Amino acid sequence: MSYSITEEKQLIRERVRALRQSLTPEKVREAGETISHFIRSHVSAAEIGAVCVYANTGKEIPTEGLMQGLLADNVTVAVPDWEAWKQGSGLRVVTIKSTDELDRKDRVVPQPMVSDDRTFPIEELELFLVPGIAFDSEGNRLGMGGGYFDRLLLHASSTATFTGLAYDFQVVTHVPSDTHDIPVHEVVTPGSIQVRGVDNKQEGKGYGS
Repeated sequence: MSYSITEEKQLIRERVRALRQSLTPEKVREAGETISHFIRSHVSAAEIGAVCVYANTGKEIPTEGLMQGLLADNVTVAVPDWEAWKQGSGLRVVTIKSTDELDRKDRVVPQPMVSDDRTFPIEELELFLVPGIAFDSEGNRLGMGGGYFDRLLLHASSTATFTGLAYDFQVVTHVPSDTHDIPVHEVVTPGSIQVRGVDNKQEGKGYGS
């Protein structure tokens, strides 16, 4: 039986979401800590000054500890303003000075507290950390289906790096893609970092170790 791209995407979403939902809080925490350690080391080594970090929801790779670490390292941290986009106000990212500035009340996705002086130019961000349901070794990314991050990444500088954060099981053999889907340059999991087209897996050892 053959499926359309839309049907293939939905099947992958259902399968991977079920796996992710089965994770224990401890496994989620451990994955977040391992990835956070690697990303902070990478940002420091590459002398990256401004990073866009998604605010996680549910059992996505947690990013609050990563945000706190980057802020402690004097890195500019910008968080997508999801609500503004939903309300038709366009795409923007907002810098935070503390994760206490994320509004979680009655929200599916934590929202940065917005003020005019906190809006940061998207094209000046050097690294984008993005969530996803699934990724493949060619960098193809499957999101929730709303297209938010595909639109956001279109405004990035041509020199910016797009990095997906995921659990190991979220890297699959193939992610179907449409012309509007924006691939990532690399995917970081607790057990590997996959640069587009290259799998640099370390058996039994996370890159953040």
